[in-house]
Amino acid sequence: MDHDINQLGDRLDILLGRFRALHDENIVLRNRVAALEGENKVLGDKVAAAREKVSGLLERLPQE
Repeated sequence: MDHDINQLGDRLDILLGRFRALHDENIVLRNRVAALEGENKVLGDKVAAAREKVSGLLERLPQE
């Protein structure tokens, strides 16, 4: 019986270790997603600004 309890305790320790590792990885991934979302917004704003510039330049071109 003691062996079963010890074995269960060992398995529980392994499970808790995996849980902690996954929890830590989840935090890292959430931070990475937030950073990438911010970068994506900045790049989207740059693309929008470039479109406006190109559109303005096209409007100033002489018509044939």
